[in-house]
Amino acid sequence: MKKAAVWMVMLGCAGFAVAGGDIGTSVEPEVAVPMVAEPAQKSGFYAGLGAGSQRTYSADSAFFDEADTQDETVGVVGLFGYHFNDYLAVEGRIGKSIAYEDYADVLSYSLFLKPQYPVTESIRVYALLGLGGVQVDGANGDTPAHADTIGKEILDETGFQWGLGGSYAFTENISLFADYTSLAKDADISSTLYEYDTAAYGELSSDAVTVGVTYQF
Repeated sequence: MKKAAVWMVMLGCAGFAVAGGDIGTSVEPEVAVPMVAEPAQKSGFYAGLGAGSQRTYSADSAFFDEADTQDETVGVVGLFGYHFNDYLAVEGRIGKSIAYEDYADVLSYSLFLKPQYPVTESIRVYALLGLGGVQVDGANGDTPAHADTIGKEILDETGFQWGLGGSYAFTENISLFADYTSLAKDADISSTLYEYDTAAYGELSSDAVTVGVTYQF
């Protein structure tokens, strides 16, 4: 009887050891690592809209000096471009006069290589170098074009264009820009300009000062 009791105790201890042998082993709980979303990257594409003063003239002069044949119009400019990096972009523009002073109705289009330099995080200066075209038709403004040229072509020139400007970024996406562009310089024409002036002019130039806003996507 005593031996039977001893065997029962030993069997019970063995069963306890088999069933609970892992009691002394600690299991570390799994810790969930939160996923941190990376900030969205801006694309290099941008678009913009501007307005400004276009000038058409047949005699060489500074922008703020009025030549005898100078006509100033108000125009709008649409643009679309791509930033390759902080120092280089490419940009296309199209501009159209919407308010006429005298004899010129102007349409311009351009494709520019745009070297640029970030002066600060917000301020950037740039140059515009490229090719484009300018079309000038006679307009019936305050001092109208000669009757023979109203609604007809005075100039249709394609060639080198250039400009200088700067921009200020209000946010990561929105910037204000201002620039000067030379669209045509001493292009050959053979046309009258004013109704009161029967002289035929041989050269015409066109440039613009533009202010606008761009949005980077």
